Amino acid sequence: MSLTYRAIGWNRQKKIYDTVMVSCLAGYLAVFAGLGFWARPNLTIETLLIRAFGTAGFLLLHVILCIGPLCRLDRRFLPLLYNRRHLGVTMFLLGFAHGVFALVQFHGFGDLNPLVSLLVSNTHWSSLAQFPFQQLGFAALLILFLMAATSHDFWLHTLTPAVWKSLHMGVYVAYGLLVGHVTLGALQSERSPVLAVILGAGLIVVLALHLAAAWRERRLDLWKHAPDVEGFVEVCSVASISHNRARVVSAGGERVAIFRHDGKISALSNVCAHQNGPLGEGKIVDGCVTCPWHGYQYLPDSGTSPPPFHEKVSTFRVKVMDGKVLLHPKGCLPGTPQRPALVAAKPEEQPNDEFYVGYEPQAPGRIARHVRRAVVSVTVVVFAVCLLLLFSQDAQSPSFFEFGTSREFVGIIEENPVPALRVSRPNDKGSYSRYPLVAPGKHGAGGMLRGLHGIQVELRGMLIYRDGLTMVEVLPGTVRLDHSAAASRAEEPEHLGVYTLRGEIVDSKCYFGVMNPGHGKVHRDCAVRCLSGGVPPALLVRHDSGQASVLLLESEGNSIRKLLLRLAGESVSIRGKVVRHGDTLRLLTRAEGIRGSGE
Repeated sequence: MSLTYRAIGWNRQKKIYDTVMVSCLAGYLAVFAGLGFWARPNLTIETLLIRAFGTAGFLLLHVILCIGPLCRLDRRFLPLLYNRRHLGVTMFLLGFAHGVFALVQFHGFGDLNPLVSLLVSNTHWSSLAQFPFQQLGFAALLILFLMAATSHDFWLHTLTPAVWKSLHMGVYVAYGLLVGHVTLGALQSERSPVLAVILGAGLIVVLALHLAAAWRERRLDLWKHAPDVEGFVEVCSVASISHNRARVVSAGGERVAIFRHDGKISALSNVCAHQNGPLGEGKIVDGCVTCPWHGYQYLPDSGTSPPPFHEKVSTFRVKVMDGKVLLHPKGCLPGTPQRPALVAAKPEEQPNDEFYVGYEPQAPGRIARHVRRAVVSVTVVVFAVCLLLLFSQDAQSPSFFEFGTSREFVGIIEENPVPALRVSRPNDKGSYSRYPLVAPGKHGAGGMLRGLHGIQVELRGMLIYRDGLTMVEVLPGTVRLDHSAAASRAEEPEHLGVYTLRGEIVDSKCYFGVMNPGHGKVHRDCAVRCLSGGVPPALLVRHDSGQASVLLLESEGNSIRKLLLRLAGESVSIRGKVVRHGDTLRLLTRAEGIRGSGE
């Protein structure tokens, strides 16, 4: 307790607590990103960072949610509860880093504001398979932000404990949203069952601990009492209350803490005015009832905090008859003095009665050992989960983006069917390679090449390639015309016939190498932005042998652009004409030839 709101003062326990927390998180991120880059070298580093921050935050949220019920079941876990808000703020920062990386990766550098893109890129609200999972994560992050921003006691005092507690119960809403975010996102993209097993196990542990704690508390609330003529009810025996400790009972629909101290019996509300902590699990220290959660104190005979503090809790009338404690279930106003009931003094302390609040310089030995064992066990489990998540990620075929390394290209511009550069092969006279061209970010190159069809140019760009598929990202301002060169005639396309092909609509730029994986539901929103910005659409077809073919999609007749934006990232069936143009496969289709997975 303090008189003013000030920056956190780290005592020895806080320093140890936060050092262990930061060290474990730094180790987790280093292992996930570093070992992940070694185990899955074909994943882009942005993807690894998104997954590292996301899994670290989600695992930390599970730890946070387990601390509360563990303290209800075993008070030796209370030292973890004292600094739980540190964990909460850290967990939000991890989620925020995950969200920022994902927002930039999937929604940045496009034709829409990233936040607007997040909200409008996927609107399949009626489809479970294509449900917009990113919006669920965004909603959870907003809730966690409100909780982190109001974590200081200034807001608890300003909002009042009841409002503050209700706001922070939103963590369960956020948890549910994040379970949906993972289930409808990564769980649908990864083929390994390991992620599903880990998610299910975490959910079961959280639910089991909360149900166990609730069942234990429910037995207390079901206890019925018969009142006497004055309205008092018998609640317990004096002998059942340890010296300087309390017995928690339920009376009149409220939990009451009955304390025994210095030959007296006093009764207070069991709810601390600070964060609704359980006063009955606390202890009388220096003549004051001390809450086990954060050390707030109250005088047992009046329910008021000692001067100069002003917190108050309700008091109850008590009397003792024949060694039994009788309580009047109607509480008095907070801070109302009540005369304690007198009993035989019992000055001796109960054996093994260790009590600890986090602001004290050192925890008692038995509690400290228990907490150390718990922290080591959780750390081992978390790092084991980290390794499972790392090695269960789907393997990706090699793809490359020579970011920061530009090359000089000389060739002839083709504006249709997609912007491309036709480059003669030096060792095969009369043959050409065709490189589709794109602009930086999530944009096509049509705007910077308009009117240059059939003209030879020099330009600088960065190569993007995968499985023999090559694309060039043109650096703005580097296209130089060569009017002296004669335009050559392009090869005639080879018509291979009409086929019905099943595959996934992707944006060619990401799939060719800018992002890996550049396909699947997790990548869907990025594909929408790329296609909307003019990046050539493509159909990714996987054969029974496991190999993949990529065909650039073209409209034969009316534009299919809006339809492709709606179906991006989905499994579709497309009927159309397959054409080979040099070393590029194209699929010419109409809107009526495209069928989504649900059609």
